[in-house]
Amino acid sequence: MLTIMNDANPRGAAVPEPEGTGGRAEYDFFVSYHASDRTWAEWVAWQLEDAGYRVLLQDWDFAPGTRWTTFLQRARARSERTIALVSENYIKFAYGQPEWELAYQTDPLGLRRRLLPIRVADDPLPGLLGGIRAFDLFDVADEAEASRLLLQWIVYARTGRAKPRTKPPFPGSPGAEPGQTGETHRWHPSTEALLTGTPLASMEEYPVRLRDGRAVELDLEYLRRACQRVIADRNVRGAVELNYLATQNHAEVQISPGTVELVQQVRKEFSAELAQMDGPQAQQRNLIEPLINLTNLVGAMFARLPIEFVLHDTRDPLRSVCAVQNGFTGRQVGSPASNVALDRIVNPRRARATMYQTQLPDGRRLRSTTIPIYHRVFGLIALLCINVDTEKFEPEAQGVKELLSALAHLPDEVVNEAFYI
Repeated sequence: MLTIMNDANPRGAAVPEPEGTGGRAEYDFFVSYHASDRTWAEWVAWQLEDAGYRVLLQDWDFAPGTRWTTFLQRARARSERTIALVSENYIKFAYGQPEWELAYQTDPLGLRRRLLPIRVADDPLPGLLGGIRAFDLFDVADEAEASRLLLQWIVYARTGRAKPRTKPPFPGSPGAEPGQTGETHRWHPSTEALLTGTPLASMEEYPVRLRDGRAVELDLEYLRRACQRVIADRNVRGAVELNYLATQNHAEVQISPGTVELVQQVRKEFSAELAQMDGPQAQQRNLIEPLINLTNLVGAMFARLPIEFVLHDTRDPLRSVCAVQNGFTGRQVGSPASNVALDRIVNPRRARATMYQTQLPDGRRLRSTTIPIYHRVFGLIALLCINVDTEKFEPEAQGVKELLSALAHLPDEVVNEAFYI
């Protein structure tokens, strides 16, 4: 998968063109590596292309019949920078040297940062490589964190500066920690300051639409308009949420090359901001999975009772249902948002905990509530819907005694809890 953007596409306002590169190169990065580190090379290349950069990689672009020397000359002439994935084997074998030496020779003082070493093993950098500041990937266990740090480091290398977007704390204040030399590449600015702008769901171009009042769908035309709007308005919050929505619904987006190109343009325009926070999968894991566990445990408390608990991921209405306990409305994990949930998402002012009556298509009436769950950075991230089939609790209802028995059932484990007032 090689993404080559033509000259009509902007490079991205968030990452200015470094001085002295001799104009626009065909590739942003050539990845140099030893065969034993191929998995690292493909992972790095994938992360970079997914963020909108153009990458030249041997295993993807060294076509049969091409001479190796010709390929290296192409890499040198057409790539803005070389990334060297450094390990013991990379250092040891001579055929790996010309690749990084070509980049070194074009920028011997390192002022243009043409050679970017990344250590994928805990091995010291020898000789000329030892004089270049490197970045470590081998000591990061979490993939989402590794991706975030890699893209952050790339932005740092391209712009030449890593000044935080928020004022550092006063060193004399309580709890302030002294800075550590050599840890600049692990700079963690406040993501709260980055998410300025309008929520995607409140935009006129919001791409999730309710068709004929019956089906929730991703409107690709509106998605393309939303991409153009967040770029034009420099809407960071909208871009972050659009990136989340597009990633979670990758298959639907991929069928439209024009939409893919605009989504990639959004990612590149906001690469600096996106690099400073977890990726969509990590956001889902860190924000939504704890809520899934909570929903499942609360639901288990009322097992065998007609009390339904449904958790919605509000930033992905197409597959918003991520937990169902004691379900009786037919929804399953992966189901889209209901019309009520979508209304709460699009109109945040109505996203407040209220009790109301729900009428189902079969005529049943439920006592319901929708509880909004907010995050200090991402805003409205989830809705917890609770539905009670009150008719099952009517005194004359069939099986009401069994329901009351289930509600009154006590577990075998006894805990003596003291309440202090």
